[in-house]
Amino acid sequence: MFIINLIINGKEDMNNTMNPYLKQKIMSASPEQLICYIYDASITACKKKDTNKAGQAIRELINALNFDYKEMALPLFDLYKYCLNNINSNNFEQAIEILEGLRDAWYEAHLNIKKSESQAG
Repeated sequence: MFIINLIINGKEDMNNTMNPYLKQKIMSASPEQLICYIYDASITACKKKDTNKAGQAIRELINALNFDYKEMALPLFDLYKYCLNNINSNNFEQAIEILEGLRDAWYEAHLNIKKSESQAG
């Protein structure tokens, strides 16, 4: 439920009620889609200069890393820590630039996997 609140936070209506469509979209998302949503949440928080929410989102990305695959996880961990340091120093633009690049790469990889799966099936 933490991820849902993190992603939805800032996307609530004027009465602070959770958008049921958005909640369902998140609940039915694949793990890969959830990572994209968390990237979006972190970028949105950085654009709003919200240190707390941006930090929460990046810590969620860190928690999602699988260190069984160190060659992939360690560089991402270093980038996430670098983003956290930038956010804590109010250098949101640098964090946004990195997070947008990572999100775009993740999204592209996700699309390629889906395309490969549909061609194989």
